Amino acid sequence: MHMKTTPTLIRQQRQAGAVLITGLIFMTLVMLIALSVMRSATLEERMAANSRNRQLALEAAEAVVRDAELSLFAAAPFNPFDLEAFVASCTGGYCAAPAAGDTPRWQSASTWSNTANTRTFANATSNLTASLVASQPSYIVELIGQEGGQTQHICPKLLFRITARGVGVDGSEVFVEDIYRHRPATFSDGSCG
Repeated sequence: MHMKTTPTLIRQQRQAGAVLITGLIFMTLVMLIALSVMRSATLEERMAANSRNRQLALEAAEAVVRDAELSLFAAAPFNPFDLEAFVASCTGGYCAAPAAGDTPRWQSASTWSNTANTRTFANATSNLTASLVASQPSYIVELIGQEGGQTQHICPKLLFRITARGVGVDGSEVFVEDIYRHRPATFSDGSCG
């Protein structure tokens, strides 16, 4: 038995093809929307991680500055004050102010790449967990000026710039700067006190 092709049967076959094409277009659009949402979520996750790492680096730099303020100025070379400890090479983290027109010490990569040129926490128990930062925060101290004082009587107030560097796990760097005023009891050469 042979069946005849009727116009209704032909129409049904054409409609089935149109439904298939419409379904494929709809699925493609849904897939593109899903990919866009996933890409956006991934980007937001990266931004949140970067922000967290930068915040941890900032907190590390601030912590080492506070540690310096609490521990640094009660011991040598600050008590008695030794001007000769502050040199251009930043030995031990004590830096002479750069000459006019020179690159500021904190911007020099060689300052931070050599641990002999920087200082860190006074007590190793203050060190931060390695999972929070790429390296321990460090700082330098620059003598930037003095004010007041009377020869052989009262030592002048000395101004220091403490510049700290924190490094996040992802390598993000944050610098914190603090100006500190200190009046030593005596100078090592006996010029005051």
